[in-house]
Amino acid sequence: MSKIKWKGYEWKPQERWGTVHSDKPFVWYSPNCVRVDEWDYLHLETRKDRQRRYERYYNKEYDPQYGVGLICSVENFSYGYFEIEAKLPSGQNLWPAFWMWGADSWPPEIDIFEGYTNKHNSYFSPKLPNLFGWWDVVPNFHYKEEGEKKATGTTRRYWGCKDPSKHFMKYSCLWTPDLIEIKYDGHIVKKITNKKLLKPFTGTKMRVIINNSFTSPPDEGKEYSDFVIKSFKYEKS
Repeated sequence: MSKIKWKGYEWKPQERWGTVHSDKPFVWYSPNCVRVDEWDYLHLETRKDRQRRYERYYNKEYDPQYGVGLICSVENFSYGYFEIEAKLPSGQNLWPAFWMWGADSWPPEIDIFEGYTNKHNSYFSPKLPNLFGWWDVVPNFHYKEEGEKKATGTTRRYWGCKDPSKHFMKYSCLWTPDLIEIKYDGHIVKKITNKKLLKPFTGTKMRVIINNSFTSPPDEGKEYSDFVIKSFKYEKS
C-alpha cells in the first residue's frame, strides 16, 4: 500500500523517512494495520507482525516484532482548525496520537493528543493534584528556542465521564498566528497565547499524522488493538 485516499486527502501508511523509528525499534509502520471500512471509518491497528526491515534513513537493519497503523498526510497544512472524531484503542501499553510536525524540520511539533494505556488496558489514571484529569490523554508541544529544543505539556488532561476507549469523542486544535487551542470533547485542555511560545510555530507548514503504537512491548496475546477514526476535518484560517 503506497497511499490511501481518505476524507478528501492523500495519506501514506508510514512516516516520511520510512517505516521504523530508532526510538521504538520493536514496532514498524505496517500497511497491514491500516484499513478503511465500508462506512469510511479509518482503522489503525496493532498486531504481531514481525518483519525484518532495512531503514535507509538510519542506514541500519531492524527486526521489529509488532506492526502498528499510522497515516501521514501527503499535503502540508498551515493555520486552521484540525479535528478528528475517534474512539481510542483498548489494550496494553498503547500510545495512540493525533499530531503535526514541521514539513521541513523537527521541531516544531503539536501533539493534539497522546494517549497512554496502562498494563490493565485502561487510560484511567487520576493523578491529583499535580495533573488535573482522570484520563491519561494529553497534549504536548515541541519547539526550538534560541537553538535549544524544548517541550511543554499541560497541567490538564481529559476530565470527563466518558471512557475515551468506549466512546467516540472529538479532539481538535485551532492554530492561528495568535493562538493554539486544544479541545477534547469540547473542553479546553490547553491554550497558548504567549507570543514567545507561539513564535516557533509561526509561518511553518505541518504534516498531519494519526497513529496507533506501543510504549513498550505488550504481554503475549495482547498485541491486537483497533484505533477507530470516524472523521478528519480541516478548515483553513
